[in-house]
Amino acid sequence: MLVHLLGPLRVLCDGKEVPLGGRRTKIVLAVLALEVNWVVPIDDLVDAVWGGSPPASARTQIRICISTMRRGFAAAGPAGLIETHPQGYRLCLDENQLDASVFDARVRRARTLTEAGLTEEAVHTLRRALSLWTGPALSGLSGGPVESGARRLEEARLRATEERIRLDLELGRHQDLIGELMQLTAEHPYREHLHAQLMLALYRSQRTAEALEVYRGIRSTLVEELGIEPGPELGELEQAILLGTERNQPVRGVA
Repeated sequence: MLVHLLGPLRVLCDGKEVPLGGRRTKIVLAVLALEVNWVVPIDDLVDAVWGGSPPASARTQIRICISTMRRGFAAAGPAGLIETHPQGYRLCLDENQLDASVFDARVRRARTLTEAGLTEEAVHTLRRALSLWTGPALSGLSGGPVESGARRLEEARLRATEERIRLDLELGRHQDLIGELMQLTAEHPYREHLHAQLMLALYRSQRTAEALEVYRGIRSTLVEELGIEPGPELGELEQAILLGTERNQPVRGVA
């Protein structure tokens, strides 16, 4: 069995999709999966489904959602995945049964490989981690707790992408990264680290004017829209490019 959060919510058992029922049941499952192996209070599930305006029957409807999931899981094979506790419910999964947990494990493995100096292997492992994504996390589902969890997963995805790009820059693949970085900086116009990586990729590809134009572009965006100057990473990189001292220096990672 595998629960997918890194894209549209899905549950697969032996390669076959498990029916999840309607929107409410999917939201309940998403919240349980975001807190996998922890007890989620029933009031949190009610809030996830209805926000601040739950019906009088909200708790009953949550229990119906849980029963629907249990029947679906049992029909597909696994049983006992959802435990009932006095405070609420717990979804019990092994690490390899939740794609978000597999993603986290691969990212941790990549960090270990990086610390050991095995850069190529670390890049390969990060690519395998990122390949688990099939779209925006929990796409199609709404509600405060679900959207908050999705943002957390998306941030982890972006940080893993930045780390993979950093390692690819170390391996001299700057020209291959430019297109990807242009897309990423367009999607994340305030993400300074991505802009720094694009500047470095352009500079190392003998495209100094374009690298400096990236700096001017994000500085203009930050000043005009947020009233702030770029942070030290971008400022120091611009000066290093102007002085010609950054050619072989890796862009520093995110702390």
